[in-house]
Amino acid sequence: MDGLAADKSLEAPVGEWPTQAWWKSFGDPQLDQLMGEALANSPSMAQAQARLNAAIARSKGARAALFPSVSLDASASEQKLTYNSIFPRDVVPKGWNDYGAASLNFGWELDFWGKNRSALDAATSEALAVQADAAAARVLLTTELASRYVQLNGLHVQRDLARDTLRNREDSERMAMRRVDQGLDTQTMLEQAHARAKLARADLADVEERIELARNGIAALLGRGPDRGLDIHETHLSPSLSLALPETLKSDLIGRKPEIVAARWRVESAAKRIGVAKAGFYPSVNLVALVGYESLGLNRLFDSGSDAGRAGVAIHLPIFEGGRLRANYSRAWAEYEFAVASYNDALVQALRETADAVRSLQALPIRLEATESAVVSSDKAYQLAKRRYEGGLSNYQTVLTTEDAALNARMAVNALWVRGLSLDIALTKALGGGFSDSSMNEQVTR
Repeated sequence: MDGLAADKSLEAPVGEWPTQAWWKSFGDPQLDQLMGEALANSPSMAQAQARLNAAIARSKGARAALFPSVSLDASASEQKLTYNSIFPRDVVPKGWNDYGAASLNFGWELDFWGKNRSALDAATSEALAVQADAAAARVLLTTELASRYVQLNGLHVQRDLARDTLRNREDSERMAMRRVDQGLDTQTMLEQAHARAKLARADLADVEERIELARNGIAALLGRGPDRGLDIHETHLSPSLSLALPETLKSDLIGRKPEIVAARWRVESAAKRIGVAKAGFYPSVNLVALVGYESLGLNRLFDSGSDAGRAGVAIHLPIFEGGRLRANYSRAWAEYEFAVASYNDALVQALRETADAVRSLQALPIRLEATESAVVSSDKAYQLAKRRYEGGLSNYQTVLTTEDAALNARMAVNALWVRGLSLDIALTKALGGGFSDSSMNEQVTR
């Protein structure tokens, strides 16, 4: 990573790497429960585990090529031999006869050129890459669930604001009706108040719909039906507003980000497949042997003299393959170059994601402080405008303008709180979500 300058962009106080259960830092028991359900029941985790099991099986299959193969064959048949072949008619058995055979077969490819060993190394590296993919799926699931939970939290606050807005606009509607009755305002002002109250009801209905959709989305991540989302109760989370990065970020990120680890193992796998393709140009040498029995007549299969066998060496040397071997070799090199480029891209994207989260978290406290101050000022302006309007000292348009400003300021604060929580999650994801490659090899290589 020496060629990827990022020191200035990643300046921050020193902290620790995320743990695997990083979401516990939110201190929300309901979120902890949801995470447990998702990790246990999510279809995406089941898919990742199935892909890993298949990759491990392929690795074990490749390992089997290093060892001799032993098989047992047996057959019994009724057959009639032709009288008009190369054998004299007198020695050919007459009519239909029982024929039996039983043999123990042995074969072993001598891996002089390392083809089978390279194939095993390639399959093992691919299995390790798939294991890192499974870890990436876990990080993606937990961060996606946390993000949706944060969005739901923000929608709950937004619903509270929508309810407050509806109450205020219904108050304004009643006040406008009184003023029209008293001849202090026009019918136009009253219709405007009616319209704003109706829009507030529509906004509240919209937020309530989005809450239900968010619950459905969370339930799907849990691998459950939408009714599970109905049991998610309202909570209020707070962002940490503190930024800290691991001291060994640049040096250790390649082992902490599962996408990078997976890309690295795929480079290893592609490199080994070059060896497999290269070995295809050389002769293959196999030891073969067979011992068993053959007889004309099943009743004599195991009699003395029915034994048979052979042993020897089989050599296969490719001479003309129509360019197939050369094409396989070129393809292996192209796949290796693609794997290297993918690894480099994973490094670049990981640093970009981290730098983006860091920069946004650095800007958040300033934005939040200014917006919260704007809430105080806009609330004061709205209350003053409302009192002046009630006293006949101001027009209704001023009330509407200040009310909208106060609502927008509160909505902006809520959006920033949600963004702060989302940035905490984004930084955790960028740092690997608690993954480490130091504990991933045992399952694949045993």
